[in-house]
Amino acid sequence: MKNKTNLYVSLFILIIVVAFVLLQQTKSDHKYTASEKPKIVNLKLRQYVSGVLIPEREVKIKSQISGILNKLYHKAGDTIHTGDLIAEISILPNPQNIEIAEKTLKTCQINHEKCEKEFKRYKELYAKEVIAEQEFDKYRESYLISQEEMSSAKKQLQIIQKGYSQSQQNIPNFIRSTVSGTVLDIPLKEGASVTERNNYNEGSTIANIADLQNLIFKAKVSESDVAYLKKGMAFEIGISALKNKKLKATLSHITPKAVEENGMMKFEIEAKVENHPDIQLYPGFSAVAEIVLDKRDSVLTIKERNLIFKKDSLFVELLNENNKKSKRLVKTGLSDGLRIEITEGLSLGDRVKVQTN
Repeated sequence: MKNKTNLYVSLFILIIVVAFVLLQQTKSDHKYTASEKPKIVNLKLRQYVSGVLIPEREVKIKSQISGILNKLYHKAGDTIHTGDLIAEISILPNPQNIEIAEKTLKTCQINHEKCEKEFKRYKELYAKEVIAEQEFDKYRESYLISQEEMSSAKKQLQIIQKGYSQSQQNIPNFIRSTVSGTVLDIPLKEGASVTERNNYNEGSTIANIADLQNLIFKAKVSESDVAYLKKGMAFEIGISALKNKKLKATLSHITPKAVEENGMMKFEIEAKVENHPDIQLYPGFSAVAEIVLDKRDSVLTIKERNLIFKKDSLFVELLNENNKKSKRLVKTGLSDGLRIEITEGLSLGDRVKVQTN
């Protein structure tokens, strides 16, 4: 009786061991025979590029004279039109220059009075035919020249004192807009010093004006991506400040020369952003462009991680009905980072072993 009991116990233990071994073998077979079948899909090679929105045209309004910013007529955010008054400049006259101009004017006035008396006297003599016309013309010419010199001296004194002469149509100390658009910035405040624009100095900026209806997306792309880009190609940009709202953009410019940035060669690109009636865009908005660099329609693909790299060749492991493995050489095409195009070596019915490494 005792022997039978021992026999039953031994058989029970043996059954448990065999079942455990078979279970482990099943798990092991499943682990190493996981597979995928090639699929026909549309592949797109996308590149995401960060950039910023800037005005297509931004104009800096400068002053033609130096002085003090006396009054501002607009502030940042105002809509402005060509010819609108922006600011008024009060000049600080140089006392020495004023003294010289006043002296010049006084001299011209004395000379003019002298020439005027001579002109009137010889005019009477000419009328009585006492002198010849040629001699009279000499005094008339001197009178006209003295008149012009005095007028010029008056204008010069007015310019030194006020920054302009009364005969000028466009008074230079009244700063007017040369374009229509939106005032982006007024760098100076009332009472600040203003430097004139000349050949040696770009001068103080009174206002920055831009057309907010014409913005461009500006970014930099790597040298490996620029070969795929062409002027006129369209893509979408997501605006971060607008919860990644998508807008269309058209590539308008690619710089012909790269610049080094953090050890990499970068090319600057610009794209015209399409206006949307319900969206207000502002310069400085950050944006991310989704650019389709290349694409393939209806191509045979597998997961890229299932490729085996060996020297200069690519292989996959195929499984037959009995899960036996065999290597096959394949040729590849476009990859989107997850799936890769198989141009030679596979068909739809093949079972490709999943690589776990």
